[in-house]
Parts: sequence; C-alpha cells; structure tokens
Amino acid sequence: MQTKINKGNVRAAIKDDKAHMSYLKRDVIDDQKSGGKYKDINQTADEKHISKLAGDVKADKSWISKHMKH
Repeated sequence: MQTKINKGNVRAAIKDDKAHMSYLKRDVIDDQKSGGKYKDINQTADEKHISKLAGDVKADKSWISKHMKH
C-alpha cells in the first residue's frame, strides 16, 4: 500500500524510509555473517528493498522541492 505524500507527512515518511533502510542494511550484514541455505536469496531481497526505499526518499525530497517553501 502506497501512502500519499502531503505537507503533513512528507518529512515523517522520509524519516521512516531511512530508518527502514538502516534496518535492512543491518539485516544484510547479519545474513552475511550467519550464512545459511537462503543467505543469497534473503540478501538480494533486502538489497532490492533498500533500492526501492532509496528511490522513495529521492521522490519525496523532489516532492518537497516542488510543493513546499523552505
């Protein structure tokens, strides 16, 4: 589900996405350390999710520059 960005939630959305990216980065490191049967699959899924969140942050920052006065 995609949350609509508006003036009231854009900064919170960016903060939330960055926190989620941080968690996923730690998860990738844990996957590398622990190994296991599904290490590569889990790591790839986490990396794809990080990339998507980074795109969301970029889009949100672009939204700020277009719609809000600094």
